[in-house]
Amino acid sequence: MKRRDFLALWSMLFVAPGWARQPFLVTPSQAEGPFYPVKPIPPRANLILHQQGLTGEPIELSGRVMDEWGQPLSGIRVEIWQCDGEGVYDHPQQPNHQAFDSHFAGCGAVVTQNDGMYRFRTIRPVPYTRRPPHIHVKLWRGAVELLTTQLYLEGQTGNEWWGGRERQYLQFKLVERQDVEVGEFNFVVIA
Repeated sequence: MKRRDFLALWSMLFVAPGWARQPFLVTPSQAEGPFYPVKPIPPRANLILHQQGLTGEPIELSGRVMDEWGQPLSGIRVEIWQCDGEGVYDHPQQPNHQAFDSHFAGCGAVVTQNDGMYRFRTIRPVPYTRRPPHIHVKLWRGAVELLTTQLYLEGQTGNEWWGGRERQYLQFKLVERQDVEVGEFNFVVIA
């Protein structure tokens, strides 16, 4: 056997075959934060209660929940919560929480179907008290919490020392589509 043939055969041992699937990067977790809703989060895909008078810009946020091999996960409860267009949470520990925009729900939840899809209508997140714009997310399978994290607008992840490098993997881009901004983010969890 020629040296060249031997090296070619030897290198094949260390190269994964094309048909072998590689795992997806698991979505990093982040802190829940102090304003997780104190009341149960209701099933609600549309967080905009009244368009007229709303402070904030409507957006659509959608994507899939899948396992580390890219298979869609059904029956996953996806919860989101965020501040209103003025940076106020609907939470009793939030200073000035009574000023929360009554046109906005602030939180909602959906359950993924067979295709793993979720979809929300909410508002573009805004910065507040040195925090970058973000949306909080929690994923559940029944009573088991799978993930708690935060999603950031692309290029607006902030620079707090405690923010963590994982923010680079938690960004979504908003694009204009038929008079509404649309963002997409796929969650990968260990099933």
